[in-house]
Amino acid sequence: MQNTSPRAWPWSAAGSPEPYPEQAWVQNLRTMFGIELNNDIKQQTKVTGDELLDWLAECTVTLEDEEIKLGEWLSANGKSAVADRTPFLLCGELANPYRLVDLGISGMPIIPVRMDGICRVWTDVIDGREVQPGIHHVTLARTTGWWETTWMGFADKEQARIMTEWLNDGRGTAWRWAKLAEGEISIHFGGALYSPEHNQISWDGECESIHIEPPKITGPIIERSRVRAILFTKQGCYDNRGKLARCANIKQRQFHAEMFRRGSAGIWNEIIDIE
Repeated sequence: MQNTSPRAWPWSAAGSPEPYPEQAWVQNLRTMFGIELNNDIKQQTKVTGDELLDWLAECTVTLEDEEIKLGEWLSANGKSAVADRTPFLLCGELANPYRLVDLGISGMPIIPVRMDGICRVWTDVIDGREVQPGIHHVTLARTTGWWETTWMGFADKEQARIMTEWLNDGRGTAWRWAKLAEGEISIHFGGALYSPEHNQISWDGECESIHIEPPKITGPIIERSRVRAILFTKQGCYDNRGKLARCANIKQRQFHAEMFRRGSAGIWNEIIDIE
């Protein structure tokens, strides 16, 4: 990754929350730095929360003229240690470098992960704070047989508070932290992973599922009880008789123009199980 300014990262309401970087990174308010993920963990099939944090601290940050361990970079920049952070699934704008610097979030390591059995879906509400008509945020729902990649950010308590308060517009508790009770999350190595196409999704009249062979996972499965997600708990997601609007299959503007308010809302604790 070329060290560049997160403020210069492309963002538009029509394209939100993309584009994303192509590799793991950490940023301050001026510069984005690539993180090289250590391959040794690929030999494991599963990884505990503590093992995940220990491994991350030893990954390498690429600066302009040197390389440094992530744990050392955080310490040198006065940031919380990896051991004091919680892994959060960042499924929408919170993984966009422009949005992170806009929120003043600095020093949160972000890595690519794969989700199996759960998917990113558009909420059936609109956030009109910054632009009109506004943008749709992203939450999670189950889909049997589904796979896709997203991002995992290792947030300290203050960063987690800032992200949640921004989604809630500084009031209310519609967006809340949750511990997922279903799906698998694994570290993703390698390039792009293509999710099932819309025409590969089966619908039985009540719910959708995937019945094709998934690609092999490229990294260990993460202890799910240590991972948090910020879910939309006021309504949930767009749901038309069990048919969901998955971010991997339909972009934001198309969703807004063709599907928004033309279905119903899947209730948040019915579309995904939490502990």
